[in-house]
Amino acid sequence: MSTGTRRSLHPWRLSGWLPLVALAVLLPAGAMAAELRRGDQVVIAPGEVLNEDLYAFGGTVLIQGTVRGDVVTAAGNVEISGTVEGDVLSMAGETRISGTVGGSVRAAAGTLSISGPVGEDGVLAGGQVRLDPGARVGRDVLLAAREAQLQAPVEGQVKAAAETLVMEAPVGGDVRAEVETLRLTDGAKIGGSLHYRSTKEAMIASGATVTGPVERLKPEPHQGRGPLLYVIGWARSLVGLFALGLLLVLVTPDFARRLPVTLRQAPWRSLGWGAAVFVGGPVLAALVFLVGALLGGWWIGLIILGLYAAALALCFPVVGMFIGRWLLDRFGKAGTPLLVALLLGVALLTLVGRVPVLGALIVLATVLFGLGAMVLTAARGRRPMGHTTLQPT
Repeated sequence: MSTGTRRSLHPWRLSGWLPLVALAVLLPAGAMAAELRRGDQVVIAPGEVLNEDLYAFGGTVLIQGTVRGDVVTAAGNVEISGTVEGDVLSMAGETRISGTVGGSVRAAAGTLSISGPVGEDGVLAGGQVRLDPGARVGRDVLLAAREAQLQAPVEGQVKAAAETLVMEAPVGGDVRAEVETLRLTDGAKIGGSLHYRSTKEAMIASGATVTGPVERLKPEPHQGRGPLLYVIGWARSLVGLFALGLLLVLVTPDFARRLPVTLRQAPWRSLGWGAAVFVGGPVLAALVFLVGALLGGWWIGLIILGLYAAALALCFPVVGMFIGRWLLDRFGKAGTPLLVALLLGVALLTLVGRVPVLGALIVLATVLFGLGAMVLTAARGRRPMGHTTLQPT
């Protein structure tokens, strides 16, 4: 595809494609069994061998042993110093990978560093993304970051969107980038062409080499990003999600009241169940549709897909109620009506969700926690939830 017609990847578009990437890589690649582990700290100890896929959710996830399947993890901190023979999907505040990954790494984190070999692709998103010396990526790298530093060889292509991109190691194929600042040091050797979109010329050291042509493209005009239109866009999302939450509260008041309680009492269980539903919803809809196409009732699959889409949207009011209630409790306003908590929480979520890169992480976390809270609350029915400072409407 020519660079003239190619749609560039902007960091602020990350919130659109990251959940889709996460969904794609979460789909199981084989028939291997899976083990679910959750808690404040999840550890695969040195010498421990797990002969199946690992789903790990907690405050800290440490993989020091060997996982012969894939690793799917969401945590505050993730550190992989052992061996993962399959793929890695990591969503965390900080992710460090110094061990060996046989498949692909798809990770989103505030700070993401890789210093070990990756056999296949890297799909990387974060505030700071680094390929440190000692790393190696066997195929392509797709990244979106505020600051990205590539100090390790990439055997395939590099496609990047970043404020600052520093390249210090060989790249086997083409490099295509949308950047504010691009710098190639003496160690950078690009085996293909270099096409970048920026307001200023790249800083290319005398020792850096580019085999193919070097082309600088003019930045695309970003329509609708002025302050007024930004506020209008935020207000529209706030009104729409608040209306959805209001409908939830009015139609199912008891269920809505118990949702933030569930998130407070069982956050990691909510995260684990949310990840399972996030993966399983589209898979179930597709299977029902295919079976229905053969036996009749294919439309049930479409209904399941519609319900899944509605549940994704409801995650924002659900998590918004929890955030708003938590803040009100902290400031001594425990008796405030739930609708006020809903408005406050949704307003904060929609504001933070529009921040480049960080917004994508917030959106994905909101979806996972929200889905899990709805599943657990529905499963508990009207059973007592125990003592909590959260107050009903």
